[in-house]
Amino acid sequence: MFGLISHRLHTEWGHFQALSVDVRRLLLSYAFYLASYPLIATFVNAYLWRISGDLWSIVIYNSGWVFGLPVGFYLNGLILRKIHILRLYLIGAIVQGITICLVVFIPTHTAASILILGLLYGFGAGLYWANKNYLSLQLTKGTNRIYFNSIEEIVDVCINIAIPFAAGWFIAIAGYGSLEEATGAYKIVVLVGFVFLFLSGIIVQGSKLKTVIVDWLFVRKSSKAWGIMRMFNILYNTQIGLSLAISSVLVLLLVGGEEILGTLQSVTAIVSAAVLYIIGRKATISQAWKIVGAGSLVFLFGGAVLAGIFSWVGAVVYTLIVTIAWVLQWSSSYAVSMELMDAEEKNPERQYAYVCDNEVFFNIGRFLGIAIVVGVALSAGQNAALRWSPLVVGIIQLPLAWLVYKLAKNLHGRTKPSLSQAVLSKDLI
Repeated sequence: MFGLISHRLHTEWGHFQALSVDVRRLLLSYAFYLASYPLIATFVNAYLWRISGDLWSIVIYNSGWVFGLPVGFYLNGLILRKIHILRLYLIGAIVQGITICLVVFIPTHTAASILILGLLYGFGAGLYWANKNYLSLQLTKGTNRIYFNSIEEIVDVCINIAIPFAAGWFIAIAGYGSLEEATGAYKIVVLVGFVFLFLSGIIVQGSKLKTVIVDWLFVRKSSKAWGIMRMFNILYNTQIGLSLAISSVLVLLLVGGEEILGTLQSVTAIVSAAVLYIIGRKATISQAWKIVGAGSLVFLFGGAVLAGIFSWVGAVVYTLIVTIAWVLQWSSSYAVSMELMDAEEKNPERQYAYVCDNEVFFNIGRFLGIAIVVGVALSAGQNAALRWSPLVVGIIQLPLAWLVYKLAKNLHGRTKPSLSQAVLSKDLI
């Protein structure tokens, strides 16, 4: 048994070593970003809930984030003409870190200040993700992209086993006595998040990458296939917008405090690990629609459980299930998106337009998800929004598998895998 495990680990290490040095640096950098993410997203939302006691501060903050993201993407394309891509990658990480510190360290908040901080955080995230996505697109040519994306997600899962658990229990224990003590614990948590973000930006600075000259910021002539991709991005990201608005609140309201929130995230990470491993090793572009379809059905089931059992049981089941749905859908669908970008535009200097276009439609979907929560809350109240919004989104995202099927069919014949891709894919089966 030990020999089998040792052989498997050795094989996996060999696959990892087969990736280029720059790809490995990017993966390590992203690992530090992922370590920061529960601290800068989940627990910042939890902090806003703790100090306000209502859903609206979280909705306002994340709406600012959603609007700020595409602004960061497009301004990044202009700034790239003057500043190296790796420097902007670092700046984006630092801006995000400064913003989350301001959220927790500013003593009082108004709706306007929360919105401004959300916009600033979104702008920094736009700089970071525009460059991260572009680097991923350029550095993974000729590799199995589902494998690359799955490595990222496996790293995400491993980190999420430990970080949310530790942060949640730290806040719960340190802040047990009063809100003031809890605020002190949140300050420490976001400072750690800032350090992780800084390390994420620093690690890639040693890479030997040429300066990027962006030719286009907008897609000038979109194909029918890219139109389908846009529709997929909108429908898929309604789930993300929904999660931004309700996930932390749902657990804190129905299940328990920050310690339960962190523990539940860690448990979902463990459950997701096996699913990710299978997807990364077995999935191909032609099979992506089946995986995405399975994810859609799983998500719908989770929404139905929460609507039918609006208690701590339903919240726990929903949280576990939607994490699995996200794991099933993201790696496969984004690999299809990257392949389509390569098929649509061969010139790297013009591919940045597709990266930006993707983000615009991501954010249309995220805003739609938040808008669904707001609409239900205004018409039926906060608890109704928490209970029924996931079911509404679950129904909306059912066509995702069909859209990915159409995209994969369009890609067939337009692109042929390189030798390195074919060999790597074969090795992974």
